[in-house]
Amino acid sequence: MALFAGILLRRTDTAVKHALVTALLFAAACSQAQTPADTTYSLEVTATASPMLNFFRLPKVPGTESKTSVGFGVSVRGMWHPARLLAVGFLTGYFLIAEDEILIAQPSSDLNYDAALAAVPIQLALSMQKAGFEIGMGIGPYMMMSTIGGGNSAPVHGSRFELGMTFFASYVFPLGEHISLGPELRVVSLRYRGIVSVMPSLSFRIDPVRY
Repeated sequence: MALFAGILLRRTDTAVKHALVTALLFAAACSQAQTPADTTYSLEVTATASPMLNFFRLPKVPGTESKTSVGFGVSVRGMWHPARLLAVGFLTGYFLIAEDEILIAQPSSDLNYDAALAAVPIQLALSMQKAGFEIGMGIGPYMMMSTIGGGNSAPVHGSRFELGMTFFASYVFPLGEHISLGPELRVVSLRYRGIVSVMPSLSFRIDPVRY
């Protein structure tokens, strides 16, 4: 595991406090900006698909100099809009952050290793939405999952939770009364190896419940 996962940074009380303060300030700003409530409450589900451009503060594989990777991600967020601009909900998905081949100085390529790093967000989401525009953030843990296989040995898997934040902004075009589609930009910040990911996305949204 040391070839790929490295030493995972320990979560500190200070980092958690900073993240919680950021979320509270965001919620407070949203609340102050709200317009008078209407009579429609709604539940929304938004699915996104994205390429990922990832930047690492530390080398992505210990012992190498590479600090960038290209991956992809899919995510889903469910939001409750209580007849106001502010919405609350959850965000999850699956991100493949990096895939690498670790070359071994051997005559046969069969002894090389394949390494992969993926993440699953399990986050609280807050957002503001008006006239098709939405801006928001997710805060909470990511489950970081690393896998090393090859080298004529069985694959080795490892996982642990790390704190992360997800920022998103989107605009959707209505395709029907309850369906819309549009572009979204995401920026993900992960404590693990100081990763920052930029994700231009396509979002598909439905609001199946209004009351």
